[in-house]
Amino acid sequence: MRRWAAWCWLAVVLLAGGYVALRLHAGLHLQSSVLALLPRAERDGVADQAQQRVAEAGARRIVLLLGQADAGRARAAGRALAEALADSGLVRGVTAMVDQAAQQRLGAVYFPHRAGLLAAADREALLAGDAPALMERARAMLFSPAGFGDSALLARDPFLLLPSFFTALPLPQSRLAAEDGQLVVRDGGLTWAFVSAELAGDSFSLPVQQAFEAFFAVHLPADVQVLRTGALFYATAGAKQAMGESSTLGAVSLIATVVMILAVFRRIRPILLAMLDIGIGITVATAFCLWWFQELHTVALLFGASLIGVAVDYSLQYFAAYFDPTAKTATERLHRVLPGVGIGLGTTLIGYCTLLLAPFPGLQQIAAFSCLGLTGSFLTVALWYPQLDRAGPLPHGGPMLALLNRHWAVWEAPRLGHVRLAVLALVLAAAAAGLPRLQADDNVQHMQDMPPELKRQEAEIQRLTGIGGAGQFLLVRAADGEAALQAQEAFLPRLAEAQANGLLAGFQAPAQFIPSVARQRQNAGLVARTLLPLLPAYVEEIGLTAPPQPAPEDPLMPAMLPVDGPLALVRSMVLEPGTQLVLLHGVADLPALRTAMEGAPGIQLVSLADDWSVLFGVYRRQALWLLGFSVLLMLPLLIWRYRWATPRVLAPSLLAVLVAPPIAALFGLAFTFFNAMALVLVLSIGVDYAVFCRETPPDRRGVTALAILLAAVSTTLSFGMLAASQVFAVQAFGTTMLIGISIAWLLAPLAGGRPS
Repeated sequence: MRRWAAWCWLAVVLLAGGYVALRLHAGLHLQSSVLALLPRAERDGVADQAQQRVAEAGARRIVLLLGQADAGRARAAGRALAEALADSGLVRGVTAMVDQAAQQRLGAVYFPHRAGLLAAADREALLAGDAPALMERARAMLFSPAGFGDSALLARDPFLLLPSFFTALPLPQSRLAAEDGQLVVRDGGLTWAFVSAELAGDSFSLPVQQAFEAFFAVHLPADVQVLRTGALFYATAGAKQAMGESSTLGAVSLIATVVMILAVFRRIRPILLAMLDIGIGITVATAFCLWWFQELHTVALLFGASLIGVAVDYSLQYFAAYFDPTAKTATERLHRVLPGVGIGLGTTLIGYCTLLLAPFPGLQQIAAFSCLGLTGSFLTVALWYPQLDRAGPLPHGGPMLALLNRHWAVWEAPRLGHVRLAVLALVLAAAAAGLPRLQADDNVQHMQDMPPELKRQEAEIQRLTGIGGAGQFLLVRAADGEAALQAQEAFLPRLAEAQANGLLAGFQAPAQFIPSVARQRQNAGLVARTLLPLLPAYVEEIGLTAPPQPAPEDPLMPAMLPVDGPLALVRSMVLEPGTQLVLLHGVADLPALRTAMEGAPGIQLVSLADDWSVLFGVYRRQALWLLGFSVLLMLPLLIWRYRWATPRVLAPSLLAVLVAPPIAALFGLAFTFFNAMALVLVLSIGVDYAVFCRETPPDRRGVTALAILLAAVSTTLSFGMLAASQVFAVQAFGTTMLIGISIAWLLAPLAGGRPS
């Protein structure tokens, strides 16, 4: 039966290995944004859709500035790069030149509906009865050196209200100017050519990142300075960092594990078996995650590297039995350790499965990866080791086991009670010292690692161009599109007042570009009542020969706007007719702005970073409930096995969970959602060590002490190495694991004693 099961497991492993090879050949999709870890299903669907729209729009855009002292060389470099991008197939559109055709198309869209289009200032003037002022302005525009001399235009729009409407549109303000048709900005003796593009692919896709790297290596000239910004460049840096760290951390962990096994067992066979066990566990886990999730988050990749330290625990339990003279064969060694390893696997899987309850996609990947990897490792030990291992007991372990027995004796020998108290007092004192410094940090901006050089370039591009992103917006919800536009027209004066008070730098609303039908009809009536009576005298004064023609009264509708060109952004602000966005720029005082918008019906102020930070806080608190839930899930299994000794088995890991966060605070580490989730694993792995101790008879304590020491060392090597990561979430997780596992190992012999 066991041989048949071993062959079945071989078939599963070969299938998993083949699938991973195929996916690697096709190209992996690595997700590196910490925001991809955020939950989606339990949130406001409309708000989530709006946030996704804004985030994705920003994620697909890249901006480059090419600087040179020679203005002609800078413009030529910008044109060449824009043309190469347009021909590459990597982007959907490129902005580098002034698009006269797009502006003409825009005029063609608006002009037939000019009767109902008024700039806000013109409307206020007419409402105030100041129509002559608009007539004087039109006369001044007409007779100025750069005035309008087109009699056909004057016949259709004699008071030049449409040009005034266009001038008042809240188009993105920038320092860019047109030179020879190219968008440029001059600063400090340099001319910077502007090139922006929208990606055709996903900026977090590894093949897309590699394609752009190859493109820029060929097409960025060496004689110009280059500034770049965009999610693509951050994602590329993040993926490189994650892959580099996973390779480094995995290699260090693997080498340390090999050296440790070789130093302890002085045999090559344990190393080969351990490498087989680790490799199979990671291969099976990778295959499942790629099949189920279709992509890997870089955080999951880093945790995959750290899985080495946990997966090898079962092998180490088996290898430690080499020093048990009563276990002469592989089957006997397996029988010695299988009960403890089986219970340990159960408690560990409970801990990892608790991560599946967290609504964070990235952590669900980690949970699935770990559960499958550990199960694969366990099955390899249970099914293959008896077939592959023919070695007998090792004779050299006596002194080592005697030394490790002293660790156990500290927690049992009556004469060492003072040592026990001293150790516990030291642990508790460290926790007490860190408790005043323990504080929560849910700020998502602290969790997203940003390379300093890319941040510098982004800030410089914003300074040079005056163009920045919109991290906050208003979500407008109404019965239909007309109602949504009317709602905006009602609260836009509040936003204008907030802007005047310095609460924000600017805003863009669909209603500024497309007034509601009701507003357009009001505007047309207002012009007819106040301006048209002045028309005969005005026409005679300016000498207009062509007879004035009445403007058509058909209203402008949102669907009439072009999908590309200067106002493509407006179409993107309309999620659906009754759901629209108002983009906010340069918000200086978010709480005050929230107060200013209170009471506006159907309006919700959304701040991406702030809302995500609040969400991290909510789930940090829920993670602590998951920790308690993990204990409840473990209790039936532990009570079934240990009955009244269950509190003794749980005590070491529970104490480790309680003291790890304040001790970590001594090193300046704030408490985050990721620290809380690490505590779930500290609990489950710590219970493993306690179970191993509880399952050990007095004559095998040295063997078990060796096994849990090796397991703790390999685990702290793996997860402790994560503390050196530059990825915030990984670093927080790793530091908490390092402290918690060390304490759980130190206290594990407290659970000693055979179950009845």
